[in-house]
Amino acid sequence: MFQKAEREFHRLQHEFTIDHVFNFFVTAYHIKDYVENAAPASSNVLQIFLNDTDLKDCRDLCDKGKHLRLTKRNDPTTVIWDGTLGGAPLNELPLGGGDKWVLFSGDRHIDVEWLAQRVIEKWRGFLVQQGL
Repeated sequence: MFQKAEREFHRLQHEFTIDHVFNFFVTAYHIKDYVENAAPASSNVLQIFLNDTDLKDCRDLCDKGKHLRLTKRNDPTTVIWDGTLGGAPLNELPLGGGDKWVLFSGDRHIDVEWLAQRVIEKWRGFLVQQGL
């Protein structure tokens, strides 16, 4: 499943579309299911890992993509900022700088592309550390 997440991440980097965003975050979040089955003894370590803020944001994007609204926890919002005048808050993007997809969760705003990079790096480190 991690290899599939890497392929989805590669697609996301080369063509940042809603389909690739959805596929990446659903795949990346569900790596946990494979870890739970492959190494049940590491369940406590996995749960600690999944409490990481980036992994929670990954979970939220995965679940929101599948269910549209989250009802059992804070329901984050997503927006696409663009580099046109008035298309993003001041100093967030250069004029003509292209789009930036943003997840708003509580008082935080997270660049979705940056989050994908962090999630894939964290899963890679976790899997290596666990010998999986």
